Amino acid sequence: MAAKSKAIKLLIIFFIFVFTVILRLWNINEMGRTWDEQFYVEMGHEFVELASKLDFNNPKWYEGDASNGPPLALYFFGLTSFLDGNNYDYAYSRLTSVIFSSLTVALICLFGWKYISFSVGIISGVILSMLPLMVGYSQLATMESFIIFFFTATVFSFFNFLSTFSKRYIFLTGILLGLSLMVKYTNVLLIPLIFLVFVIWFLRRDKNKKDRITGLKGIMAIYAIAFITAFVVWPMPWLHLQEVLRHNSILRSYPHPVPEVFFGRLMLVPKVYYVVYFLITTPLLILVLFSIGLKVVYSKKTWIFIAILIWFIFPFIQSLYNFKQHGIRYIIEIYPPLALIAGMGFNYIISKFNKIKYVGFAFILFLLTYSFFILFRMTPYYLDYFNELVGGPKNVYEKKLFQMGWWGQGIREAVLYVQKNAAKGSKIGIALSPATVMPKFEGMSVRTYRENVAYDYVIVNYYNVLREGFDDSKIKEKYASVYKVLVDGAVLATVYRQK
Repeated sequence: MAAKSKAIKLLIIFFIFVFTVILRLWNINEMGRTWDEQFYVEMGHEFVELASKLDFNNPKWYEGDASNGPPLALYFFGLTSFLDGNNYDYAYSRLTSVIFSSLTVALICLFGWKYISFSVGIISGVILSMLPLMVGYSQLATMESFIIFFFTATVFSFFNFLSTFSKRYIFLTGILLGLSLMVKYTNVLLIPLIFLVFVIWFLRRDKNKKDRITGLKGIMAIYAIAFITAFVVWPMPWLHLQEVLRHNSILRSYPHPVPEVFFGRLMLVPKVYYVVYFLITTPLLILVLFSIGLKVVYSKKTWIFIAILIWFIFPFIQSLYNFKQHGIRYIIEIYPPLALIAGMGFNYIISKFNKIKYVGFAFILFLLTYSFFILFRMTPYYLDYFNELVGGPKNVYEKKLFQMGWWGQGIREAVLYVQKNAAKGSKIGIALSPATVMPKFEGMSVRTYRENVAYDYVIVNYYNVLREGFDDSKIKEKYASVYKVLVDGAVLATVYRQK
């Protein structure tokens, strides 16, 4: 019976994995190309081509853009780039991101099942699967799906080590930590996080000196294996450390924060930037469940619960670094522990109504309906989601509270409208930022918009007006709006036609 029950539970987790994949695949190319995708795919393609020629001494492995960040994700995108060819949509590279993000959801289901309860694992997986920004980032050929997978897998494996002291988990955690470091430099946060989780484990449990020594030896071994793994994955920078350090010291020296439109004002983003964006881009119901989950953590104070909370809090350390932008993107690894704590909150609510028949099913149905409603309203521009605390996307747009379409969302849809409706030979003016994500026009003349030039159509995106300061008032005098790219009442881009 136990084996049958386990098989059923694993089957449920598999269905959640498949559900997560489908949720991302059905409209995977509709958002259009975003700002960083071309860089990642083309850089990855170059790495794979160099490797196929066994040209590992080439400076392209470590000079300039190559040393901006570790290459693990680029290796995957490089391989899939041969399948994508010259297509505008990086379908196969994006599929890689879909798979890794969906595997993260499966990991959280397993984590919750093992360390909290099966029901918390399932609910946490559903929550993580349907977070709007999580869906959006996992549809792109960018770093986020790799960051969140390897960060989560490393933490999960380390929890398993503390539970078993198994050498198998020492090696697995070390390898996963090394791979995490090769996804993005900021994953170095895992090194102190692992030690902090160990300290919490030791202090919250009745452990003797032998356990402490065994644990510390295990951590040192994990760090050593991680370094070896990182070196094997990308040895070139270690052999040219001076050049890499020089480039990154210039690239990452930010004397002041990044300017961004924040609560309606273009300003240098404050230290509370990530905290604010977490609060305004997480669905309100999930924030409520998270708050209740925090109460559960506080009341029980088990080492597992405290460690999960630390796991959530730790990435916010990056708030001290000046280079903060793009909302929650740079701390996306908070989403798995967020989902677990929200899952605890959900479980707590159900436990208070357990005498009512089918209450659990009713609550799950409500959660699914709520999440689907948000995704339906936002599709396919999930990255532009804002919750009720700031009035939703429409209010953010109308009051110009925060940046939207900053990665090029909406440009593809606007261009496709012009391609479909404009006559061949039409003159198109573009006032777009970033214009590099625009699909190619066929049989039309496309130029950057100039006020003294007449065009048949002009395309303007909201980000260019709000953040870059483009003045669209003159366009409105000479051209009529014929198409708007909308997301839940907010306008991401507008197509104008000569009056």
